[in-house]
Amino acid sequence: MIRPAPLQLKLDNRFPHPIRTPSQPKSQSFASQLYKASWKNPIIAVAGLNALRYAFAAQNAFQDAIVDDSEDAQNLLKVSLALGAMYMFAFFIEIYGITGVSLQRLGLIRGYLYLTFFASLLVTGAAVIRGISYFTFAEELVLECVSLAMEGRAYEKSVFRSRPWPGSVFATEDKFARKQCVYAWVHQSWSQVASVFIFGFIPSVIHYIMVYTYYRQTIDPKHPANLQHNHPLFRGARGGGRGGGGGGGGSSREAGYSQLGYSRVGANDGDHGSSSSTGHLAVPPHPSARLRTGATRRSQQQTQNNTRSQRGVGASSSSNQGNTSKRTFTSRSLQRSHRPPPLIQSPSPVGFTPGPPSYNKVNNRSRVYAAFAAPVPSDSEYDKFV
Repeated sequence: MIRPAPLQLKLDNRFPHPIRTPSQPKSQSFASQLYKASWKNPIIAVAGLNALRYAFAAQNAFQDAIVDDSEDAQNLLKVSLALGAMYMFAFFIEIYGITGVSLQRLGLIRGYLYLTFFASLLVTGAAVIRGISYFTFAEELVLECVSLAMEGRAYEKSVFRSRPWPGSVFATEDKFARKQCVYAWVHQSWSQVASVFIFGFIPSVIHYIMVYTYYRQTIDPKHPANLQHNHPLFRGARGGGRGGGGGGGGSSREAGYSQLGYSRVGANDGDHGSSSSTGHLAVPPHPSARLRTGATRRSQQQTQNNTRSQRGVGASSSSNQGNTSKRTFTSRSLQRSHRPPPLIQSPSPVGFTPGPPSYNKVNNRSRVYAAFAAPVPSDSEYDKFV
């Protein structure tokens, strides 16, 4: 016989088990922690900064359009007018967003979300148009630079105000102005390409994500910044509090309870046996054998008492016999109509007390009571408690 290999147990019962160390809870991500805070004030601040930026860009574009018109640069004039209109429209969108977020209106915030997407397209498109026109109309731009530099008005156009453009207020010679304008155009080529992404596309995407996140907070019922008061739970709370809206509020509350996992239990009333319920139905429990035996004995005793008291009346006797043939059940309730209360207090404190009940067969009905004292039940009524 080959002996089997010993069992490889994870824990040995001969020695105490190692103490289980509680695991550290998972740390929340940085994005989830940021989402818990309300983004109302950051949205208003960013919208205000964007409004100032768009207003300044629109003003520069319209000033450039005036300069282009004076220098007879038709292509640059069209570009400047288009940029001014696009930035002005984006400016009004940001003003609308500041108003809507400050008023805390869900409809205004939803509209601001859609308009922010449109404003992001406008700003990104304006940056792309400005970058394309810088290379497409390069010759016209350089000629305009030379003309303004020779007159000492190069600072009037926004593109020529930075280095190394000749933005001086003093007039320069034709040869020096041409050389400096060409050098500045070549030197600023890479910055025009980068500005499409740095000042156009990336800020627009970030701003739209912020507005969308704040909109999600306003429709999230678990977030403190929630503004969606027509949620089923909120509708149930408001409908229940109003006097005239009891029916609508009850149905709303039941819908809210069903979403939370609760259900209403139907009442077990004798008068309303067929009452409907929205949850589990309350089924009366079956009586035990002890209760069935006690009920049978009480029904037989009641039948005998009725027979003795109504002897000679055949109709009543037959009806009582018919009632005793039915099985009666007693529910496990504290309110039982066939049992008297344990103590009956006299309405007046003055009177003779019968003392403790006795269970002998002496006729206790010959006791003397005061005329103003309440009647005391017989011993047979106390026997029902045994």
